[in-house]
Amino acid sequence: MKILTKIAFVAVFGFTLCFAQEAPEKLAVYVYGASDAGINKSLGNKLLVAMSQSGEYAEIADPDSFQDEFSMSDKGDIAKISQAAKRHGADYVCVVSMNEVLGAYSITARFIKIVGYQVIKTVSTDRAFKSLEDLTAASNELAHQLLPPLVAPPKEEKQSTLLQHEETPVLPQKQCVKTYNVNELLFKLKENFPNQLKDCSSKLAKDMLTPATLGGKKLDPKSFMTQCTMDGIKKKLPYDFPGTDKIIGSLTNFVQGILNSAFAGGGLDPKKLLSVVASINIENFLNDVKKLTADACVVNEPYEPSIASTGEEEYRIITETETELLVAYTRREDYPDNNENNSDEEKNSFSLGFRGGLNSYFVHGNFHISMVFDIPFNDLLHLQPGLMFIRKYYNKNYIELPLLLSLKLGAFRVNTGAYLGLPDMDRGLSEGIGFDIGMFYIGAFYEYGLAYPFRTLGFTLGINF
Repeated sequence: MKILTKIAFVAVFGFTLCFAQEAPEKLAVYVYGASDAGINKSLGNKLLVAMSQSGEYAEIADPDSFQDEFSMSDKGDIAKISQAAKRHGADYVCVVSMNEVLGAYSITARFIKIVGYQVIKTVSTDRAFKSLEDLTAASNELAHQLLPPLVAPPKEEKQSTLLQHEETPVLPQKQCVKTYNVNELLFKLKENFPNQLKDCSSKLAKDMLTPATLGGKKLDPKSFMTQCTMDGIKKKLPYDFPGTDKIIGSLTNFVQGILNSAFAGGGLDPKKLLSVVASINIENFLNDVKKLTADACVVNEPYEPSIASTGEEEYRIITETETELLVAYTRREDYPDNNENNSDEEKNSFSLGFRGGLNSYFVHGNFHISMVFDIPFNDLLHLQPGLMFIRKYYNKNYIELPLLLSLKLGAFRVNTGAYLGLPDMDRGLSEGIGFDIGMFYIGAFYEYGLAYPFRTLGFTLGINF
């Protein structure tokens, strides 16, 4: 009886251990781009099998249904694909795009974490498919690039007595001229990198939203975002910092993931780009930096910034190591890049103004009120569309739509352009001067009517937001 009890106990204990182990996370694979739908589905199934065999991931319950769900829809929308994968119970989704070039396929696979739609890794390969073996080779290559490297097995102990007595050669230790604290670097990146991302994405979005006739759409999204953020990273890396090339490589993949997440309707959406950057979590990038900087000359010690005795201070709580929280007081002036970025953003941001005043030499009760949009192309040249209610021509009411170019020289402005008046298609030229004094505007304008032989002189006061 005791023996049976022990056997039962061992069986139950073993059964419990088997199910107590952490189950692999669920993976869905979606492939699109090949003219033959069978190639898409076959490559997707083979890649899913190759990824599942690693033991890191398990396939979702109905992978074929997931693949077919997007066969007739917008195939490039990562957000929609990720949402569908989530409905099928996936924790991760691998989206594979195939572009046919010169009889072969250029294949790009993006490995995406469902939570936050974050692109973890992007890999690519080029293949010509002439047989099922080619599909298998392509899926195995993609899986090999996507999966983490296997841990090398421990070396077998030497059994020979003679070998045991051999002296192990002593490798020379790396001589460090200088040591670096990785937590100091992580602190600087955490404080500055998000602002750098926002500044770069704002400049790219502004370029994309500006018509080509006005000097927009000159920037290549990938190269600009990579170079712009890379410049900010390099400013924070000490000279000769170990692993700089690896950090730049990780940064390139990180930026590519941001751009992939901002794709919609077959292209990069500037508004979605700003939204993605505003909600981005850089913790994974910082963890990669920490892993990539493993070096004898890089130490992992707690880092606490120095406390300035004067100046405006800001309270922050930051996580610098896995074991403790460091509380730091830092001055905004310690980060000139941030101040520069903020000032640039203020100088180049859109503004709205409301103005009103008297016109036509202040006779016959003529007046005007208006709303003006100020759109800067650069510090010097601005575009000012607007909407104005104006009484002129001896108490006759008009709704005018002015469109002015504004030359801004410090606080002084020179405005020139045209206007269209409703309801009787009054139209003409408008010239003016003014001053921006803080939030306030004071100026004068002169309208030269082309449809009717009237001239209007007006004085205006306003406030800008």
